[in-house]
Amino acid sequence: MTLRLLLLNGSVRGSTGNTAGLLARAVRSLPEGWHTDTLSLAEYSGSIEAIAERLLAADAFLIGSGVYWGSWGSPLQRFLEVMSAYELSPCFLGKPAGAALSVDSVGGLDVAQRLLGAFSLLGCVVPPLSTLVMSRVGCAATLSDAKANEDVWQVDDLDVVVRNLTLAQSSSGTAWATWPVRKLTRLEGAYPAHGVLGAGLDKFL
Repeated sequence: MTLRLLLLNGSVRGSTGNTAGLLARAVRSLPEGWHTDTLSLAEYSGSIEAIAERLLAADAFLIGSGVYWGSWGSPLQRFLEVMSAYELSPCFLGKPAGAALSVDSVGGLDVAQRLLGAFSLLGCVVPPLSTLVMSRVGCAATLSDAKANEDVWQVDDLDVVVRNLTLAQSSSGTAWATWPVRKLTRLEGAYPAHGVLGAGLDKFL
C-alpha cells in the first residue's frame, strides 16, 4: 500500500527559498511505502478542484512556510481562505499535520502553533513533536558550538517530525466526532491566487 505525504509549501519564495530546502530534506526521512507530493502555493496555477483532489489523496501533511511579520506566508493564508469550504471533509479529517518553518530569529514557534491550530480546526490531527522551526540565528549557533546548542532545532530533527507524522497516520481510519460547521460555498475553477473572495459569507456591516 502506497501512502502519500503532501509537502505544502506556503512560502512567498516558493520553490527557491529556505522552506523549499526544508521540505526537500524531509523527503529523506520517509519510511518505506511512503511517497511525497509537493505543492508550492506561490507558483500554483491549476484549479481549486485539482488541489482538493491532492488533499484527498494525501495521507498526511507537512506544511512549510517562512515567517513574515509574525505570520505565515501570504500564499498559505490564501490557501486557508480558499479551502475553508473543505473544513471537516475527507480532504482533512483525521489526517496528521506537522509544520516546518524558517525564521530569521524569533517568533516561529508561536506561528507554528497557530498554524497547526488552524489545521486542527480543518479536521487534522497534530501528533507530538510534529513542529520544527529553523532560524538563521539557531543555525549560526549550532555551527559555532553544536555541543553547547544541541537543544536548538537542527535540520536533522525533521527525522522526528516526519516519523511522528507517518506513525500518526495509523489513526486515520478512526470515526472522529465532529461539531456542526457552517458550510461555505465551494469555489470552482481556476485557483484565485489574488482578488476578492466571497464564499457565501454574510455581510453584517
